[in-house]
Amino acid sequence: MRGILKYSATIATVVMLSLGLSGCGNPLKKDEPEITAEGKTVFEAGLQYVKVVERDVAGVANDHPFSISSDNMRTVLESLYVTETVLFNERQAPLFSPFELQILSSGLSSGLARAESNEDVTFVTIGAHQGALAKEKQTNTGRVFYSGGRLNIIFGKVREEYLDKDPYTGQEIDRRVNPLRPGTRRADSEPEVRVALDNGQSYYTDPETGEERTDWIVIDIPTVLATMAEREASTQDGTLSPELREDIARNKQETSNLREDMANIKEVLFEMSDKLDKLQKELDAMKSE
Repeated sequence: MRGILKYSATIATVVMLSLGLSGCGNPLKKDEPEITAEGKTVFEAGLQYVKVVERDVAGVANDHPFSISSDNMRTVLESLYVTETVLFNERQAPLFSPFELQILSSGLSSGLARAESNEDVTFVTIGAHQGALAKEKQTNTGRVFYSGGRLNIIFGKVREEYLDKDPYTGQEIDRRVNPLRPGTRRADSEPEVRVALDNGQSYYTDPETGEERTDWIVIDIPTVLATMAEREASTQDGTLSPELREDIARNKQETSNLREDMANIKEVLFEMSDKLDKLQKELDAMKSE
């Protein structure tokens, strides 16, 4: 399923970059700055950024600078999915939107190449993701570094709904007081949405406590690149691996379940509407007495 979704995401990228993100709108304006190599800020536009910063906790030095092409970085980021629940059914969806991939593939590649051993690369992105009924703005934030032969990403927020105003008071949210923070080595941010692990991906285990971090992903880049290349080749030559066949079958079943849930919801709404009409007639009759 992931291999097939990759082509869908590619098509979506072309459409979105041409027309802009409908519904939520493109988080960047046309006059916003593009990715730059000036100073320690690799990219910045509004609340979104990719920056090279000092590491948050002293410890084993990072293996920086680290070189990875923007194409390979994009492939690694495209391999990251989350498990989400829609209408009581679980499904896997890409962690990053095509717009976020555009920013991060170049931004993280450039940032890691310029970072020193005592520095990390942090990011904040806002993308349009499909919600239960419509697209909504969601934010991803993280801290990235290369250490021990692995790419590490500590998430602060994972596909968290982005709001401009407080839903209860209607007041504008002051991001100086409530910033979109990247992850930290100090403590688990415990995101509500979890990354669904695939080949070459694992959660970091704290060596002192032996506990697994829910916000910290460790990625073996060669394994991920090989897995993605194999799935792409299987799709192109028409031969599907047993794993991919299972993914396709599961996706078809999920689609069928989703249609059934929608039909049930429509039926419930129809019954509620009928009951409301009867109740309204009874109230009208009582008023006329």
